[in-house]
Amino acid sequence: MPFVLETHPVVLVVCLAAAALFTAWTYRRTTPPVTPARKWVLGSLRFVAVALVLVLLFDPVLRTFEENLAPPTIAVLVDDSESMSLAPSEGASWKDGLRQSLSGITGGEVRFFRFSSDAQPLPEGSGWPDSLTSAGPRTDLSGALDGVREQLKDHNLRGVVLVSDGQYNTGRNPVYTAERYPVPVYTVVVGDTTTRRDVQINRITTNDIAFLGAEQPVRVTLRSEALPGERVTVSLTSNGRVLDSKQATLPPGSAEVSLDMAYTPSEAGVRQYGVSVSRAEGEVTYRNNVETFSVRVMERRRRVLLVGAAPDPDLAALRQVLDGNEDIEVTTFIQKSRGQFFEGPFPASLDGYELIILAGYPGSAADPAAAGRIAGAARGGTPVLFILGTRTDPALVNRYFRDVLPAAPEVVRPSFVEVSMAPEESAVSHPVFAVSGITAESWGRLPPLGYNESRWRAAPDARILAATRLRGVSLRDPLFVIRSRGGVRSAAFLGAGTWRWKNLPRDLEALSEAWPGMLVNLVQWLGAREDNRPLRVEPSRDAYAGGEPVRFTGRLLDESLNPISQASIHVVVASEDAVRYPFQMEALGGGRYVLDVGTLPEGSYTYTASARRDTDSLGSAAGRFTVGALALEFKETRANAALMQQIAVRSGGSMVALEELQGLPERLRSSPDFIPLRTRATDELPLRRMYGFFLVILALLTTEWFLRKRSGMV
Repeated sequence: MPFVLETHPVVLVVCLAAAALFTAWTYRRTTPPVTPARKWVLGSLRFVAVALVLVLLFDPVLRTFEENLAPPTIAVLVDDSESMSLAPSEGASWKDGLRQSLSGITGGEVRFFRFSSDAQPLPEGSGWPDSLTSAGPRTDLSGALDGVREQLKDHNLRGVVLVSDGQYNTGRNPVYTAERYPVPVYTVVVGDTTTRRDVQINRITTNDIAFLGAEQPVRVTLRSEALPGERVTVSLTSNGRVLDSKQATLPPGSAEVSLDMAYTPSEAGVRQYGVSVSRAEGEVTYRNNVETFSVRVMERRRRVLLVGAAPDPDLAALRQVLDGNEDIEVTTFIQKSRGQFFEGPFPASLDGYELIILAGYPGSAADPAAAGRIAGAARGGTPVLFILGTRTDPALVNRYFRDVLPAAPEVVRPSFVEVSMAPEESAVSHPVFAVSGITAESWGRLPPLGYNESRWRAAPDARILAATRLRGVSLRDPLFVIRSRGGVRSAAFLGAGTWRWKNLPRDLEALSEAWPGMLVNLVQWLGAREDNRPLRVEPSRDAYAGGEPVRFTGRLLDESLNPISQASIHVVVASEDAVRYPFQMEALGGGRYVLDVGTLPEGSYTYTASARRDTDSLGSAAGRFTVGALALEFKETRANAALMQQIAVRSGGSMVALEELQGLPERLRSSPDFIPLRTRATDELPLRRMYGFFLVILALLTTEWFLRKRSGMV
């Protein structure tokens, strides 16, 4: 048990010598004189007290060592996912055989784990096979290997026995994990590696968004194994009602068959549909004969009125972008002459349109009647997007639309100058600019636009998203302006020549989605109403795959739209058969809340949320979502022995057949890695924490003082 000092012992020796000299000098002469024996006693008391103080000041540490011998640990990972239920029934005894053969390993410790997506310890004793349910919705071999290594990081892990069918559908490739694994992995393949009779729904291809009353195509691809000439029926259903049905004859061997089906949505909202294939005799499982998918059904496509001042390249490029979006239904009117349009008379009422786009309009031929109807619709709440064109008459913009646009000319000039767009630093995070692969700097690389040299002024309540830049110098003139007033949105894009952004040269092909993406984002932003609800609770998506965790996000604001963080938000999720699941959201601060519900059974769900603070109600919200059926575990019905072999070889282990389980313990014991680990534990105790030393010092100094007083010394 050595002592360790913070400084070199020589320094302590020098200090102790100085303390001895100081003590000797102190008692060299005393008043009154005392006997030499008493001087020696008093000096000794003082020296010992000072020496102890000096020793403690050097922070000595009492260090002890303890050696332990950790036995080698073997981790047994048993696959407990649904696909393990496909193992032949006569092979069920492998569980007992595995436990009996490995539990008897001498000189080591065996820890059993089950896994599907993560590793969980199995109970000790002979009853653990009964806790295997083969109910895990996913298989993550890599995650299980990493998880058991983390859980046993304080043990002498010397090997892993991986028992699985080798079919993984979640996580990274386990072969990569095995290559860097610190101990050998011994794999045991459970399941049939031969072809087994089966027909399954391999994939469903359809639109995520559908429109009410519009027929939607659905392509169903079947995969069959060893069912030559079998005739099956494929049905498309909703709420138990068959919407379409077709028959298919399965080819020999392993092959795919595709069928084209269709349905017509009759209800708006998030709707769940099912596809099923009839059962064939002798199938290994029927769990993959059914699959569901969810679709958001819109009441109708967004109706957009596009008004152009005259035919030009900008208008053609704009129509091309809008016509390519399935969510938008465009009605176009292009000015032909004063009071006339190429498409015929201008509509007498614009009530049916959800957005009006002015492409260069109004031009010099614009008539007061049409312009007045457009301005009236904008004042009545219809969002308006104004895009400047070379045919635009700024004076007529000022006359008809000054009060409905977020920017208008104060001084009118007919000339144009070429500029580039420079997004404002505070605006680059606006959803309008959320175009994949396009950064804030990308916009300045696009071809220049024509900017009318009229003095354009943004409205006081408008927001400038981008300004002009001329030859690298920012002019601070508004180029892209938006506004939200009374819940109605409007925007003005004051650059002409956007057709160049739609038809980029080869060296700028990477930016080809900049203008189409921004335009679609802008149309969506303009069509969305301001959401000023105090409580907003929404699922992270409208439709979840089976086995996927359901998550909610929430936002809570007061009447002044300030965030409320200290509140209780109660969420109740209800299934179609009236089963209720109550939850409490977790506050993140800043008025934001989250909730992880976990996995839910297949079906459609509704949810209600209510916020309270003390006894006050702060708001409520409601909605719906769907959870689809999961067939991931039954996409492959054969065991993947090749993958299990690779995992074993790459990690330095070996693959073991079920019939060779009895020999596995001897293989593990004979491995050079199966050795105990000698560990040395160090324990340190600082002497300054031992209060007994301070009591001794106090006792020594007190005794010295008492003897000095008894001797009459000063």
